[in-house]
Amino acid sequence: MASSPLTIREQVTNRIRDDVVAGNFPPDQPLREAELAKRLGVSRGPVRDAFLTLSQEGLLAYQANRGVRVRRPPDPEHRAFVVSLRRQIECYVVGGGFAALRGGLGPVEAALADLEDACAGRDVARIARCDVAFHEAILVACGGSDLLPAWKWLCSQMMLTYSRLDDYHDVYEEHLRIARAIRAGRKQSCISALKANLQ
Repeated sequence: MASSPLTIREQVTNRIRDDVVAGNFPPDQPLREAELAKRLGVSRGPVRDAFLTLSQEGLLAYQANRGVRVRRPPDPEHRAFVVSLRRQIECYVVGGGFAALRGGLGPVEAALADLEDACAGRDVARIARCDVAFHEAILVACGGSDLLPAWKWLCSQMMLTYSRLDDYHDVYEEHLRIARAIRAGRKQSCISALKANLQ
């Protein structure tokens, strides 16, 4: 079944998110509704909605009397803590739901194919988006949907310093190792591959 077309609000949100992840908006840069609305060819309403969504995700920050700005990446110590929390969530969910994961492999395989295509195209924002989509497909297949809101916030903090891009082929290979472990029914290998990937 074909997915529903994205709303204007979703398109604008995705576009701004991609610009933040790709580094097109530097940390602490103020973002103005009117300027972005004009650049994107939309009214200010979808931009305002996008600001709200991306502030909730942790990519943007709202300050009274100062408006919206791009959030600064976490310092190395803070980022290490964020990574450890994300690892704990993913390993916990996969550990408890691995049997269900093998039966719901379709979305995981589709996300892996999208990631391979993104890596081939060397599109930083798309690679980051596909990376997160791959992991989300695993969590959902394992029955971890209730933990997604907290997990997504952690992902956003990591995306502010998306550092898996030194070698695009390696990015894909790390995710392929996770998928191979799932296909083979090797839960501990899958968890080990997840831990190695989440840095």
